[in-house]
Amino acid sequence: MIVIRKELCPQNHACPTLPVCPVGAISQNGFQAPTVDNEKCIGCFKCVRSCSVFTPIGCCESGPDPRIL
Repeated sequence: MIVIRKELCPQNHACPTLPVCPVGAISQNGFQAPTVDNEKCIGCFKCVRSCSVFTPIGCCESGPDPRIL
């Protein structure tokens, strides 16, 4: 499933990745970092490919993200 790396999110605009999720598992309160409802998430990883803030559990929850090095 997916975790959000809030330290990578600018949190100053509407998240452009929200419409990418085919099941509506991503939400956002104001301009805060988005959240993922892992109960709804189907693991398609479209959000992961769209933005480095969305990280598969077990990939790189801390430290450098190999996708953006």
